[in-house]
Formats: sequence, structure tokens, C-alpha cells
Amino acid sequence: MPVAKHNGQKETCFTLLELVLRLHGDFRRSLEPMRVTPLQAGVILYLHRHQDAKLKDTSAALGVQPPTLGVVINDLVRKRRITKQRAIHDDRSLCLRLSRQGESMARKIVQRVSQLETTLPKHDRVALDMNPQGSRT
Repeated sequence: MPVAKHNGQKETCFTLLELVLRLHGDFRRSLEPMRVTPLQAGVILYLHRHQDAKLKDTSAALGVQPPTLGVVINDLVRKRRITKQRAIHDDRSLCLRLSRQGESMARKIVQRVSQLETTLPKHDRVALDMNPQGSRT
């Protein structure tokens, strides 16, 4: 990995922020043919792992404010990727669930994430604290 001198200290040219921004761009571009944004993909993957998740829990898990997530949820409902309904025991809560189309999309997104992971150089994996599949550090 390239190294630059700054104030007598070594610094990597690719900071974690730069790496994350590059990955976000790569991920966004890989999702474009599917017509889904990275945040929508995050919601779909979260619901893939947590059936009948509440909007509040999904918001907290993804670090997104509920009003912002509400807009994303409405887009995904309109696209028929997820369904939403009031919780049985608390009609103030919204339960979210993937539709059949959403489940299919979740599998495709998982494939895209795996493909993206395999393209990461070892030094980027180290920066993200990721190990190549099947290896130990």
C-alpha cells in the first residue's frame, strides 16, 4: 500500500474513509441495474435476516432516522419489494416483511456483496478487518 510522510509520521494514502467511499460507489454502481439504492439494499438485507422487523428496530440497526427510513420503506412498498402492516399487539408499530420479489432481490444483493468482497485487495480487507474466506490471520 502506498505510504506518504506527513509531520514525520507514516500515513496510508487510502484512509478508511476513502476506502468506505470507494466501496459505497462500487456498491451503488453494482446495484444500478437492479434499480435499488445502497440504503434500499441495506433494508432488504436486514429484512432478509429479520422477518417481521419493526420500522423502529430497522431504523436503529441501519443508523437511519425513522422519517428517512419511512421514505425508503414507502419506495420499496411501491416497488413491491416489501410489505408493511400494523403490529398485532401494538397498532402504533409497523412490521416490515419482504415480498417474494424482495426475497429474490435479497439473494441477488447478497451475490453482489460477495462479488464486491472478492475484488478487494488484501490491504483493503485488512483496513476493514476482513479476512479472505477460509483464511486466518
